[in-house]
Amino acid sequence: MDEDTFSILVASDIHLGYAEKSPELGKDSFVTFEEILMIARDRNVDFVLLGGDLFHENRPSRKTLHSTLELFKKYCLGDRPCEVEIVSDQAVNFGHTSTTVTEVNYQNQNINISMPVFSIHGNHDDPSGTGELSAIDLLSVPGFLNHFGKQTNLEKITVSPVLMKKGNTKLALYGLGSMQDERLHRLFLRQQVTMLRPEEGLEDWFNVMVLHQNRTKHSRTNYIPETFLDEFLDLVIWGHEHECLIEPEFNNARNFFVMQPGSPVATSLCAAESKQKKVAILEIRGRNMKTEIIPLQTVRQMFVENISLTERFNIKTHPLHDKRHAAAKAYLEELVEQLISRANSERSGHRKQPEKPLIRLRIDGGGEFNIMNAYRFGATFSDRVANPEKIIHFLKKSAKRETHGKVDLKDMDKMISREVVEKEIRVEDFVHEYFNMKEDKDKLGLLKPKSLSLAISELVHKQERDAIFRSCEFEVEKTLKNLTLRDFDLNVDSVKCEIVKMRQEAHANNPSEDDDNEELKELREILSRKQPRDATHDEISNIVEEDLEAPSARAKRGRGRGRGSTRGGSTRGRKTATKTAAANKSTSSVRSKDLTSYFSQKPASQSISSSAVTVPAAPPATKRTTTVKTSTRKTAAKKTTTGSQSKFEISDTSDEDEVPESQVTVTSQSQNTRSCRANRKQTFKFSSSSSDDENPFATRKRKKL
Repeated sequence: MDEDTFSILVASDIHLGYAEKSPELGKDSFVTFEEILMIARDRNVDFVLLGGDLFHENRPSRKTLHSTLELFKKYCLGDRPCEVEIVSDQAVNFGHTSTTVTEVNYQNQNINISMPVFSIHGNHDDPSGTGELSAIDLLSVPGFLNHFGKQTNLEKITVSPVLMKKGNTKLALYGLGSMQDERLHRLFLRQQVTMLRPEEGLEDWFNVMVLHQNRTKHSRTNYIPETFLDEFLDLVIWGHEHECLIEPEFNNARNFFVMQPGSPVATSLCAAESKQKKVAILEIRGRNMKTEIIPLQTVRQMFVENISLTERFNIKTHPLHDKRHAAAKAYLEELVEQLISRANSERSGHRKQPEKPLIRLRIDGGGEFNIMNAYRFGATFSDRVANPEKIIHFLKKSAKRETHGKVDLKDMDKMISREVVEKEIRVEDFVHEYFNMKEDKDKLGLLKPKSLSLAISELVHKQERDAIFRSCEFEVEKTLKNLTLRDFDLNVDSVKCEIVKMRQEAHANNPSEDDDNEELKELREILSRKQPRDATHDEISNIVEEDLEAPSARAKRGRGRGRGSTRGGSTRGRKTATKTAAANKSTSSVRSKDLTSYFSQKPASQSISSSAVTVPAAPPATKRTTTVKTSTRKTAAKKTTTGSQSKFEISDTSDEDEVPESQVTVTSQSQNTRSCRANRKQTFKFSSSSSDDENPFATRKRKKL
């Protein structure tokens, strides 16, 4: 290679670890990545440049990390010197990973790197959690990879280039790791994205930018237009889009070339992924560039066909229903056989290329043929097709049904069209768009569309299972905090009105509905934290159930247990009450109980008619004392059971007056119950049950044997 010419292998979206649990597809990404590294080594390139999404998961498994490190060790370590000189501040370019990373890996005296790899992070392996670390940072710290383009300030983006020299050729490599398209779109509109340039000889540098964002327009702001990028760029390498458009395309408006490498591994069964996968060797000399496109030989073959059965098989051609279905099935089977034969004839001949192809038939059956079972159909080809259970896919038309006040299906169907069903779409975008397209934007109640969209994004892309729970908890606590600062009557209608007023005031203060406010920043920070183990829903429920099952742990034990009784009381009527109480407690969050207590409290001057005590079934024989405390008043309910009689002593005191004893003593006799109801000093709410055993106040009638 000429001493003045950069030789760079360009690839993107490797998705290591994709379908790793599949016996058939689990090794595809590693086989193809190994071929890419072999091409780079055989062509003696200066370095490999990746456009993001090296890993498929944000938290790759140990198996994926082990296989990845094996490949980097095999192909990137060696004694061959690297002739590329870095003249920019390397601590700025690569130091965001760790304080120990202060230079490019091949200049580290402790590591022998013969083929450097430079990469930005994508949306699949983006930084998250404590320390904002990416999955590729695990390769950067030991020196296998150079991670550049990471931004630590998301309010104002400053892109500092990696300045390289080889002979007389100067290369400025700009990198911008993946971030939310809406955020970056807004920052570009506000001119908050700055591209730093060398101080001297601006015309001597060949400027290349690598980014990982939506190139295709999905919504108004959910993409990055090419016109947003600076005109001084010479080449833009666009990651994230999986369709292989690696031939450089010239943008007349901005006067630069755009190269879209695509993904070498098909992660979705759509037509865009079925195109031949390729990589490119980019050669830069002075201000000129040349590309050599190299098709990959180890990629699994994939075929996608669109079929309309209604045109071929209808009442006129096949009057009988059974024969019509049989003829359609035979036609589809014959088509699959043809595609298998085509795959065998078009094989590359590489020994590591998978034998079984991926086949997808997108069928428009008009609703008549949709009853065909995909698993039974694919079973015939299980030994010759890699995805037998997903060969056939019937396209669904928009459903036109009434909402009945629940969900507007018409609006959802307008957004989810037939063409986007099998493409890589983002669920959170549909959620945000749906809840903002109607005039009534308060259908979520306490929640906000942007908060819910952010939580869904964390759940879908980062497998944060409690993201929605934490988002709801955050909104409840935020609303409670704001309500405590307001003066209003504590009733349902007043609370709803205050919430509506709060939203109107927030919208008036922020009419542009900017999601980059302090509230969403705080929510992002909360979602990025790693939750402690004792905060999960299952364990909270377990704790509640344990407390309910042993309520008398601190109570004194009786002298003995009667026949049929257990420790602390009888089992009669107790299991049902325990299950009912556990179900009621497990439905609400432990952390959001302050909101419930806040809405249930009354001013001290009011009567004590707001307290409610749920009374479990009365156990016989053994004495037990249970104390129930409410959050609004100093209330204690003591239940003493002796034989078949139940007695409740409820003391409720306030700061102003003391309730007479005659109003707080209630027995199981009906006259005392009526007297208590007449005074209206205390109201009891009983657990709903059809059995009289759970109601100690019910008059029991026993049949004589």
